[in-house]
Amino acid sequence: MKLKKYYVEGYGCALNISETEKISGFLESQKFEQADDFKEADIVVINTCAVKAVTEQRMLSRISFLFENKRSGAKLFVFGCLSAARSAPIKKISEKMTVLDTNLESLCRALKIRPKKFSPEMKSVKTREMISIIPIATGCVGGCSYCITKIARGELHSYSEKEIEVAFKKATAESKEIWITSQDLGCYGVDSSSSLPKLLKRLLKNEGDYFVRLGMMNPNHFKKIHKQLMPLFENRRLYKFLHLPVQSGSDQILKAMGRKYSGKDFLDCLKIARASQPNITISTDVIVGFPGEAKADFEKTLALLGKAKPDVVNISRFGKRPGTKAAIMKNQLSESEKKERSRKISSFCKNLFLEKNKKLVGKKFDALVSEKAGNGFFTARTDCYRPVLVKSCFGKFARVRITKAYPNFFEGEIVSCQK
Repeated sequence: MKLKKYYVEGYGCALNISETEKISGFLESQKFEQADDFKEADIVVINTCAVKAVTEQRMLSRISFLFENKRSGAKLFVFGCLSAARSAPIKKISEKMTVLDTNLESLCRALKIRPKKFSPEMKSVKTREMISIIPIATGCVGGCSYCITKIARGELHSYSEKEIEVAFKKATAESKEIWITSQDLGCYGVDSSSSLPKLLKRLLKNEGDYFVRLGMMNPNHFKKIHKQLMPLFENRRLYKFLHLPVQSGSDQILKAMGRKYSGKDFLDCLKIARASQPNITISTDVIVGFPGEAKADFEKTLALLGKAKPDVVNISRFGKRPGTKAAIMKNQLSESEKKERSRKISSFCKNLFLEKNKKLVGKKFDALVSEKAGNGFFTARTDCYRPVLVKSCFGKFARVRITKAYPNFFEGEIVSCQK
């Protein structure tokens, strides 16, 4: 039977979502038609995430549901980081599904289609109306002891500036917001003759009304490129936003994690960024309960966050990921202790954010109303990528006034809206 209808769903980071969109675009280029529901499809593809143990359980549950409820005769393809790094628990569900890796060629072979690699300029079926996601690399140069994504995606492969620009030009024509993404933006080009600042300088020469959001970059790479990177934030099209994950305030724990910087290095990065852009939004990540994390180490993380005063903190409780060094380290903490530390740091950050955010009430910002938030609201992103809930002007640039502050977002009103 000739397969005609496809259904694709994806989970995880921006890079994974981008590749999910490209899988859909690729299948349509092969004359497949998108099904509205997986039960109507001839082939079902789930692009999985493996970053946390709890994520793995959700993925396995969803895979099982799709397999048990798909149309009789339909084929299920399990793609992405979980299937690449942890195929065994997937195969336990059933041997009658096809388990792939993170490479598009594996799906091509399974479908008996001429092999094709992912690339930035590939056709995408967008999942966000106003947003285009452009991957600039896969893999990384790090070796974090807790990271299963490294097992799934391997070493760094940077896409060429030329193919990225082709995708960027297309994105500026069909989107108002463009996300530049990879596992670690800061190391882009170390395997070639390029760099993130060099790439951005080229991309931002493209005319148009759009905003560019940069994804995560590790502090050790930021320190190497900041002199070339920070001046680019003078361009009005680049959101004044940096995602620099610190993970811990304890240098001892950072060393055990395989991170290539110190707490002081992280604070130096923020000092550099804020000296150039005083209102820049700083997002960071923290892992609590890493093996061997004593109470003194945890207190150092709280103290560092108090000094850094970031605007966003993504908090994760450490979980063992099979195949990683951290999974077999000594001095594993109890789940109850990790949960308590997570609660403490969440409460600390909530108070920190609210205190900072209240200072913005009454102020006006240029913004792009780029996403639907539900309940009659839309999310406007200020030029510093702060989320403001408004009730109109979707898909347009606007001037907004903040009327109320919460720890993680704002409410606002439209002062003026682009016609």
